[in-house]
Amino acid sequence: MGDKPISFKDKDGNFVSAADIWTSEKLEELFNTLNPNRKLRLAKEKEEK
Repeated sequence: MGDKPISFKDKDGNFVSAADIWTSEKLEELFNTLNPNRKLRLAKEKEEK
């Protein structure tokens, strides 16, 4: 067995790549959900620049 990309099925049952599912916006939302302080830290770092 080799490494396989994580795949998901769309509404029609076809496999789609994880890269198509997890866009940068969805990843940002996920990271902010998992770590609520992240959004505050990023805003603070942006202010300091």
